[in-house]
Amino acid sequence: MSDIAAGQLQRFSQGLPLTRATLYATVLTEACTMAALNTPRRLCNFLGQVGEETGGLSSLVESTDYHDTEKNAAFLVKTFRNVHGLDHARRLLAAGKEAIGNTIYALKNGNGDVGSGDGYRYRGRGFLQVTGRSNYRAIGTLVGMPLEEQPDLLAAPSAAAEAAARYWMSHRINVPSDADDVGVVTQLVNGGGRLHQSQRQAWHDKARQIWPF
Repeated sequence: MSDIAAGQLQRFSQGLPLTRATLYATVLTEACTMAALNTPRRLCNFLGQVGEETGGLSSLVESTDYHDTEKNAAFLVKTFRNVHGLDHARRLLAAGKEAIGNTIYALKNGNGDVGSGDGYRYRGRGFLQVTGRSNYRAIGTLVGMPLEEQPDLLAAPSAAAEAAARYWMSHRINVPSDADDVGVVTQLVNGGGRLHQSQRQAWHDKARQIWPF
């Protein structure tokens, strides 16, 4: 495969500024080389996950800054087991983004309790949105960076791309990618819950329009 082009990423993302598209094209091309994402089928499976995790490449850092609305309160209750009913969700929305992050990710993936601050500190970052203290530690070992101590490092595009590539390689995700099995790819990236499976399939299908196979 040839290098990923900025224009292709702009088509994929729908509105990514050219400067950022150019930067992302460079680091993602390097990631593809590293992880042997060297066929359109593999690339589309990779970008299907990246598209969903980053909101179409709109951000490499998860936002927990939800507007205080009944719709978002219902979303928090439905999506996160640590949110116990609408009244709890409303209190979290009123308290703000750090309270939300600390609550929804408390006691998950090596995080401490709500008071530890780990939930917000280790919220999703990178092209595959790593979450949780233990996952930051593991990815940090893979890329040789102190991500547990300095989680913001994972928000840098170059580090985010390398982390995604190393994770992809370590979990051998090219195997289900070669079979074009988006469900298994999603499970390896997101876990057994396969959250937002249909959206990941949609991003995969959009990538396939640009990199057909």
